[in-house]
Amino acid sequence: MKKNVDPFFSLSKEDYVSSLILPEDYIVTDIAAIRMIECAVHAMGEETALSAVLLDGPPGIGKTFLGKAIAKAIGAKHILFQFFPGCGKEELLRDKSIDGTLVPGIIPLSITSSIENKTVLILNELDKADVSVDSFLLDFINESQIFVPQLGGELKANNTNLLIVITKNDLRDATEALLRRCRVIYMNWPSVEMETKLIKMHNPWASEKFCEIFINAANQLRRHPGVKKKPSPPELVRLISDCWRIRNQNMTLLEWSQFLLTGLLPLPQDRKYLDQNPMALASEVRNLLSEINNLCRIRFNGIYE
Repeated sequence: MKKNVDPFFSLSKEDYVSSLILPEDYIVTDIAAIRMIECAVHAMGEETALSAVLLDGPPGIGKTFLGKAIAKAIGAKHILFQFFPGCGKEELLRDKSIDGTLVPGIIPLSITSSIENKTVLILNELDKADVSVDSFLLDFINESQIFVPQLGGELKANNTNLLIVITKNDLRDATEALLRRCRVIYMNWPSVEMETKLIKMHNPWASEKFCEIFINAANQLRRHPGVKKKPSPPELVRLISDCWRIRNQNMTLLEWSQFLLTGLLPLPQDRKYLDQNPMALASEVRNLLSEINNLCRIRFNGIYE
């Protein structure tokens, strides 16, 4: 007698999404984003369409870096295209070499790469492109292919090998049709704990208290709607590194406050939105930096000098 099997409960090993082993230099600031991308990777080749994710959120939070990290995690080649204001689909399809001859653009190149290799195509800052690009990408994702007469006609991707990662910076909305076709992930600013971990990875000398001074100031500015250029995590890492480099230059408190303001808020019109008094901020940073520097001298016998 044949046993009836409920297909819902007949799960094979392939039905489970495995965790990606990300590169050591990648700090997970958004676990939900990672889980969503793991599902997108697992779904590659399940349908005729391409598996695609759209990473949205403020600039500087690591969307592009995440795309590159995913490529490393799955052993794929990453191909990156940076959109620019007014960019249209023609720039994606065709390009010109130095001598002016027509050569394949980034989409045909990614299709060719996918025939034999795992490939992650990163399309960076979609909101800078013309809105017509959204429709073109929708068709490409839906069909896994494009038609370019100048390049030989129909070009079809191997959808088991090609993952599309689109990034966006909140400058304009993507079309609803494109949003429906992608797994949409909104990445926000990292938590204080995660940003501290990121800073300390590049500046192991920095104490948690020292990191939090900068993170708290940055978060206050990030929440303010009037700030045009909000400080990103990479900019904080760079500013804190620079603080260490100039720690022994005997700067006045005024010079320190001007240095910190420039690092946090490069646009002068944004500086009025900083709640904390710049001189008080400079005093706190300088005092803590002096304490850390003295501790390093004692512990490492001047090796940090």
